[in-house]
Amino acid sequence: MIRQAAILILLSVVCASATHFFHPRAPAWYLVEEKLAEDEVSMAVIEQKWKGDVFWIDARISSQYEAGHVPGAVSLNEQNFNQSLFDQITTLQDLKKPLVIYCDSQKCDASRNVRKHLLESIPLENVFVLKGGWQAWQQSREQKPR
Repeated sequence: MIRQAAILILLSVVCASATHFFHPRAPAWYLVEEKLAEDEVSMAVIEQKWKGDVFWIDARISSQYEAGHVPGAVSLNEQNFNQSLFDQITTLQDLKKPLVIYCDSQKCDASRNVRKHLLESIPLENVFVLKGGWQAWQQSREQKPR
């Protein structure tokens, strides 16, 4: 019985290690505060540097946007990018504040894809991806004193 348990534990460790080393989006072994990439911004920076006064773009699919989004956020996702961009072109061209794009979570690439397409379409400055995405925004609201 003990031998079988040891074999199961050993197999679990081998599988977990293989996942960590070979999976393209492997989970971290422990929580570490990662540095911001050049195109990223955190909720702390948004609150400290801009006092929360940014233009939000939600890069999630429309059904997720409709289920809940940052107040004032505009839906601009990969599925309806051209039409949504056309609807928002004047607002975006006249934009004076930083633009922050978010999607579901840390591992979501939709916000980066929307950022890339947006910068290819319109010459904008101060366009960032929210590190942690929608989840980071929700957590920041939960942590704020009411």
